[in-house]
Amino acid sequence: DSATEGQETVVRYLMDNVMLEDEMFKIGNRPRTITEFRSFNNKNIKLFTKTNAEGKKMIKQRFGRIEDKFFQLIPKALAFKPIDDIKDFVYSYVLDEKEVNIDNLRENVRSYQGLEKTLEGVKNRIEKLSEIECHHKAVVDCIQSDRMYEYFMAQSDLDLTKEQIGVLQDEIRRESYRLEQLNAKCSSMKKELENKEEVRTLLLAELNANSDFQTLEKQKKYLKELQEKEEIQYQEKKRLLESGKKAGQKVSRLLEIPDVDECMKQYDELLHRLKDTEDVVSAQELIDRAIAYKKHMSTKLQRKNLEIQSRLNEIAADLQETERRISNLKQHRFSYPPAVELLMSRVEQELLKIGRMAKPRILCEMLEITDETWRNAVEGYLNTQRFYVLVEPEHFDIALGIYEKLRREKKAYGVGLINSGKLEEYDIAPAGSLATVVESKSIYAKRYVNMVLGKVHMCKRVDELKQYPVSITPNCMRYQNHVASAIRPEIYTTPFIGKNAFKVQYEQALQKKEDLNRQKIECKDRMTHMEVTLQWLEWDDDTDVKYRITIVSELKRTGLEIEKCETEIRNLQQNTTMIEKQIRADEMRKECEELKSHISKSDRESGACELKISNAKDRLVECEDECIHKNELITDIAQKAENEIVFWKKEYEKQTGDKTLEQFRQNFDRRRKANNTTKENADKKMTSAMYDYKTAFDFGAPATLEAYPEYAAVQERLVNSELLNYEEKVRKAKLSAEEEFREQFLSKLQENMKQAQGEFKELNKALKDITFSNERYEFLYLPSKSYGKYYDMIMDDFNVVQGESIFSGLFHENHKEVIDELFSKLALDQDNGIKALDEFTDYRTYMDYDIKITHEDGSYSLYSKVCEEKSGGETQTPFYVTVAASFVQLYNNNIGGEAIGLVMFDEAFNNMDDERIGAVLEFMNRLPLQIVIAAPPDKIQYIGPKMQETLLVLTDDKVSFVEEYRYASGRK
Repeated sequence: DSATEGQETVVRYLMDNVMLEDEMFKIGNRPRTITEFRSFNNKNIKLFTKTNAEGKKMIKQRFGRIEDKFFQLIPKALAFKPIDDIKDFVYSYVLDEKEVNIDNLRENVRSYQGLEKTLEGVKNRIEKLSEIECHHKAVVDCIQSDRMYEYFMAQSDLDLTKEQIGVLQDEIRRESYRLEQLNAKCSSMKKELENKEEVRTLLLAELNANSDFQTLEKQKKYLKELQEKEEIQYQEKKRLLESGKKAGQKVSRLLEIPDVDECMKQYDELLHRLKDTEDVVSAQELIDRAIAYKKHMSTKLQRKNLEIQSRLNEIAADLQETERRISNLKQHRFSYPPAVELLMSRVEQELLKIGRMAKPRILCEMLEITDETWRNAVEGYLNTQRFYVLVEPEHFDIALGIYEKLRREKKAYGVGLINSGKLEEYDIAPAGSLATVVESKSIYAKRYVNMVLGKVHMCKRVDELKQYPVSITPNCMRYQNHVASAIRPEIYTTPFIGKNAFKVQYEQALQKKEDLNRQKIECKDRMTHMEVTLQWLEWDDDTDVKYRITIVSELKRTGLEIEKCETEIRNLQQNTTMIEKQIRADEMRKECEELKSHISKSDRESGACELKISNAKDRLVECEDECIHKNELITDIAQKAENEIVFWKKEYEKQTGDKTLEQFRQNFDRRRKANNTTKENADKKMTSAMYDYKTAFDFGAPATLEAYPEYAAVQERLVNSELLNYEEKVRKAKLSAEEEFREQFLSKLQENMKQAQGEFKELNKALKDITFSNERYEFLYLPSKSYGKYYDMIMDDFNVVQGESIFSGLFHENHKEVIDELFSKLALDQDNGIKALDEFTDYRTYMDYDIKITHEDGSYSLYSKVCEEKSGGETQTPFYVTVAASFVQLYNNNIGGEAIGLVMFDEAFNNMDDERIGAVLEFMNRLPLQIVIAAPPDKIQYIGPKMQETLLVLTDDKVSFVEEYRYASGRK
């Protein structure tokens, strides 16, 4: 249409069922104006539009509400282009571009990865704070140990003072008793002196007055007193000998014990000559030593008795545990550390709660040793790692959460939880390594063993060990970090690996039960023997002997006095002469002088005893004052220690049980110094870790022990709040990303790819029975060589299974590399990343395309290999076949009833022979299409018979016109 300035320049009209005639556009030879045109054709014009977009919309509606692709295919069909690149050709003519909107997916992936980075940051902070916590715990433990050592030193100092008090009290008692004996002896001698002086005085008086009778009477009276005294002393000696006999019987039994103290042998000799003992002081000192020895041995035996009783309790507990172990082994179940069994139980319960049938396993139960020569080496090197808990990769986070909860509840420590999802690189056991003799039906268990034992080289001889960084011999000599060390046999003596381990452990448990019962009997026998020995160590009779032994010498002196008195009486009764009395008086004088000398000596000894007693009492007062102050110090320490004082006291009793207090103080003085060194080192490490944390995270608290609560508060907040918060956010973001990935990427791409494959199948079905110059065509659509892994992932049926995560389990294991690569690209913002994503979201990317050309003899060739060798006609055939199929696909996708089915070719088939032209037209006539072909006249004989109508376009000078071409009576 044309118009004047300011009006529409282009208008498109829709007319239905109207043939174009000249009068529609002209009046005579003059073109109609727009107004005239619209007026004349008003009845036939159904629509008219003013823009290209409206025009296209009008045509699409009229042609059956077809897609925009029509406007791309029409010019491509008109402009024939040889097929040089099969993929470009398929993209242009066969498969439509279908948009997969991944904006939400990209946003979810970015959010997920961003949150994951934030979570990693939180975990990194927690890790550094945990390091600080570890060092702080070491410092606090050292401080706590120092407090305990301070208590030990203070208590031992007090006990030493108490021992000194005991020694002083014994000295005071001993010297007091000696003083008492000396005073008694002195008193006796003074009385004897008094009697002798009185007798001498009487003798002198007799000599002066000759009064013998008075003297005789006094001597008789004195004799009677002495005899009464002797009887009392005799009864005392009798009781002494009875106590000595009882004490002797006990000492005799004690002497049967090997290595008995020498004082007991001396004491036994004393008891055998008890009635003849003269040196009372030495005898009493010997008895004191014997009593002290008995007390010491009794205390030692009582402590030993308590130890045996404690051992009996341990044996009873061991027997109970062994019985439980035997019961478990009968059911083919090992007994593990309580923390391991607790974690296993909790994880299994949690998995059942969320509907997972998988169970956690313990590593040793999943392994088998193929060479028994190396069993001890494997068992010994793995040690506690044998009891590590193994779960499926998708269950690790669940198990870890449960473990963390148990840790916070202080119920489980030291249990290994294997992250099996991070072990893909350990599929192969290195040759010569300890891992080669261990097998497992579990890929995860085998991978872990390969990781741990793969670095340990097997050496038959010790001299080969240093040739490798980590190595071991069958006898468990291990070499690692340039250090050789022998693994303790108790680690590997009890096997846990392999089916035979149950049998061995069962036999060991039975043997242990037998040994424990034997030990139980032995302990009871020892307790019985010690109870008898404790009776022999009783010292009541010894104490009685000690305090009665003086009676022997006293009785002897009394006997001598009686003899002297009797002699005096006899002499007086003989009516001796005055000369004899004079001699007797002189003898009495000498005896009195001798007694005075003894009394003087006894007084000096008593003075020395009194001085010793006074000095000992002074020192005793000082020690008692020290005890008060030291007790106050210990009371202060105990109040600060609170509940720990109970443990400290038990530990103190244990440590001082088998050594002297001096030895104990020396040992713990060294320990305290070593503990201070350890504390200083731990404090330095803690401070360094605090500085690192402050620098890394711009934390304001000082790097000191006093500031630790601020670090602990941050750790508590991170662990109990932010970590859980971000883990939940990551989980939700992961679920969102997974849902988008599944629904908007995997499912839609799979749907598009399956639809494309269906279209190719339909196209191949149409081509199946048509021969093009002795050739048949078939379109091939194969997984892309470049994107084969992506193809496998997209077409994997697992991605449409509901209730399973694509980030775990078999799907993730099979396609982890592809998922990680794709998610990395989804997170990119650069132009290159967006271009790459366009390619990744195009379902056509994941297939390679070709045309299989089957020849008459049954052989075939691929178009991509021979396209450069083919003639023009041979390359045109696939073009027309594919274009026609593309139009069929276009019109089949319409939503407005029957589509027009229009296809137009310009200068069609110009290089094709008649056979190929006929085959192509036969193929097209089978399709629901209206074909319009423009071709040169020389092709009419090949094309015309296959068409419903043929028109000739002719020109005469400047005039073009069209004539219908008909066939009449079999001729043109």
